[in-house]
Amino acid sequence: MFREPARYVPAVNDAAVHGIVYPRRSLVLVAGVPGAGKSTLLRRLFGFRENEQRTVFTAEGVRVIDSLQSRHRLAPLLGRIPYPLWRWVVHVLHLARMAAALRGGPVVLHECGTRGPIRVLLALLCRLRRYEMHVVMIDATPQEARRGQDARGRRVTERSHRLHSRRWRRLRAAARRGPAAFAPGARSLLVLDRRRARELAWIRFGTCADTRGPLRTAIEPPPVRRRPVLSDT
Repeated sequence: MFREPARYVPAVNDAAVHGIVYPRRSLVLVAGVPGAGKSTLLRRLFGFRENEQRTVFTAEGVRVIDSLQSRHRLAPLLGRIPYPLWRWVVHVLHLARMAAALRGGPVVLHECGTRGPIRVLLALLCRLRRYEMHVVMIDATPQEARRGQDARGRRVTERSHRLHSRRWRRLRAAARRGPAAFAPGARSLLVLDRRRARELAWIRFGTCADTRGPLRTAIEPPPVRRRPVLSDT
């Protein structure tokens, strides 16, 4: 079912990669442990602010989805209940919104990526909706991730941090075998440390004429960012 070969697996921290072009019908999973820099990247490239209650829909037609949007959306109804008791509701709504967003246009997903069942479910959704799945891994050390959590003012528990870090090390080692080792059927995989993530100038969606796959070097300046709007997804 998931044996289609990957298009291109770039080298880790590939110095030539300054921008990425994916096909329009793509789900781009931006993965990393809490504090790795996923939100920072999406804020810089797509105007993502982390305080939205709905999917961010950019002027270029890109849907940007994060589970925090589901949490913020449910908070007025369930906020008086301790969050651990309704965390599962957030995850269910997040996955439902994810499935609803796969309408033909590009989708960017903010997700830690450390939970195997979620990766398989996303791969299955892409298969059913005829989407390509592409992965950008932001590879931060546990110390870097902790500093990132402190900087954003949202620190996960020590137990959760150790669990994410341990799973990430195993996932990072497995991903050296290619995109399909990260998620079944994934078409490309790019691993960036935090410095390389800061140097990534743009992510665009369109025709990918390069036979190696969707990755291109940027020879023009980054596009002018437009203010995103929120969709009803």
